Amino acid sequence: MNIEHPKTSLTPWVTDALREAIVMAQYAPLEKLKIADLAMRFGASSGIVREALSRLSAEGLVQALPQRGFIVSPISRADLSELTDVRVSVERQCLAASIEHGDLVWEAGLLSAHHTLQGITRQVLTARDADAVASWRQAHSDFHDALANACGNRWWLQIRRQLFVQSERYRQLSGLAQEAGRDIAAEHEAIMKAALARDAAVACDQIEAHMRRTTNLLLDSPKFLGIGV
Repeated sequence: MNIEHPKTSLTPWVTDALREAIVMAQYAPLEKLKIADLAMRFGASSGIVREALSRLSAEGLVQALPQRGFIVSPISRADLSELTDVRVSVERQCLAASIEHGDLVWEAGLLSAHHTLQGITRQVLTARDADAVASWRQAHSDFHDALANACGNRWWLQIRRQLFVQSERYRQLSGLAQEAGRDIAAEHEAIMKAALARDAAVACDQIEAHMRRTTNLLLDSPKFLGIGV
């Protein structure tokens, strides 16, 4: 199925669209990414698709194999654990710096992002349709961005964003539909309150616990139990 695209900035658009498709598990780990098929799907030239694949290879979502083209990067339990360890370090660094440097505009943005996320969380719990879940994913990403975006170091933020995308891929691949016994809304609220109180130690501990809880749930989810080390 062809996908409509804008008439300008086609390479970034194809890169973003293919990244989203991989994160949403539309392409399986180790699946070969055929340039001709992708060119047809996205209505782009083979050169643009190749450039998009090269960009995603730099992000770790795609692997280039000598003389064999591109495949979706593999996954493993060990990789998810290592990814989480690095994410924890980076998120703590970004959040602590954001709390130190954030101004009233940052506080307002964080409050707004949290309010939106809480509202959509309630909607997902009652509706659980595809549109609501997609809206939650975006609001969840926006909230975590809002926590970190006063960090002041674009390199830390760039690394943080790349790691967040990788973690979302694992979330989708795991098939984790629900998190019984977990009050994720309360977790988000606790992180926000500690951040606004300028208590970096508590906020960082809260966000670390939040991320590690998600990883443990992913590792224990039925679809992930069959994945090798």
